[in-house]
Amino acid sequence: MSKKTDEAGKPIPSVVVVAEASAEFPRHSEPAILERRDGTLFMVWQEYVASGREGEDNAPNRLAAMESSDEGRTWGHHHVLVERAPGDVNVYSPNLLKLPGGEWLFIYFRYHKLESGQPPDVSAYACRSSDEGRTFSAPAAIWQHQPVAFASGVVKRLHDGRIILPVGRQTGAIWCATDHEVLGSYVSDDDGRTWQAGQTWVDLPLRGAMEAHVEELRDGRILLVMRTQLGSVFRSHSEDRGLTWSKPQTTGLQSPESCPELIRIPSTGDLLLVWNHSPYDPGFGSHYGKRSPLTVAVSRDEGATWTHLRDVETDPERAFSNPVCFITSRDQVVLMYWTCRYDTVRWLMDVRRLDLRAALFPVSWLYVSAASRE
Repeated sequence: MSKKTDEAGKPIPSVVVVAEASAEFPRHSEPAILERRDGTLFMVWQEYVASGREGEDNAPNRLAAMESSDEGRTWGHHHVLVERAPGDVNVYSPNLLKLPGGEWLFIYFRYHKLESGQPPDVSAYACRSSDEGRTFSAPAAIWQHQPVAFASGVVKRLHDGRIILPVGRQTGAIWCATDHEVLGSYVSDDDGRTWQAGQTWVDLPLRGAMEAHVEELRDGRILLVMRTQLGSVFRSHSEDRGLTWSKPQTTGLQSPESCPELIRIPSTGDLLLVWNHSPYDPGFGSHYGKRSPLTVAVSRDEGATWTHLRDVETDPERAFSNPVCFITSRDQVVLMYWTCRYDTVRWLMDVRRLDLRAALFPVSWLYVSAASRE
């Protein structure tokens, strides 16, 4: 695949289909990525099987894995890591973390129950790998049978070794009038062997605070960004390594109800935010506005302000959602997300077919001026 450039000869993102929806596997979504010492990328994602409930969050699935030796351009060596357990709904939200000694941590959860009018029933697990994802240990429970879940690709390790897993707790029943979520965290001080819950929860009006992503700031605080129904990406801070959280405030970045992504760029030290930079519209067919475009922005002041807004995907008739970003050792960005078409009459997402895509570009592309979006 040749590298794409703009009119000035600058590189622009190349978009590839990592896993395409089919009749047998109608939905591919929510990945996590790590890089092996030899440069191979290892990815785990949610692979849904045909069930008659195509695209729904409570459809049956499994966690599958693939590898790429060319920085995300092509993927192969497909295999299944975690199957849905008998009697369970499905298995969800893979997370991968590289530990200092080279060991990998693999975290996910199982939905035992996920139905309208009921609180979700969730158990979360951690596995370990000493051979860079080729084999994993038996799962050890983080918690069992709680209404607590998390997004994919969100676990982080702080400078002092603490591992933080941002989580959401359902306080009502899902997909009904009492559907409401608050955000907090679980932390581990022994490389993921034991965990403790945080002490406070972040709350907001309407459906609440959802799908948290975190990064450690230079002053030791933790920045958390979240999905809301309030028209923008909101943020909160922790000053005690994830145990308590400040009252949430808007970032000022407009957004529908959709999941943002937050990571630090290793080579520059700046923060990178990925989200849907589109107008808030409570009258829109779904999620308070369109999940297009998919936009990136850089912060050089630890999340106080955001500049260099650049659109990665812009098709107004498609949704681009649940981004997960990984930056390779060669300073290449691998930005993954799922995408589907909109019904352009009712503006509902056609979730019967969800592809997993990747936008590939060098870190330098993030710093090219995009005046029309700033």
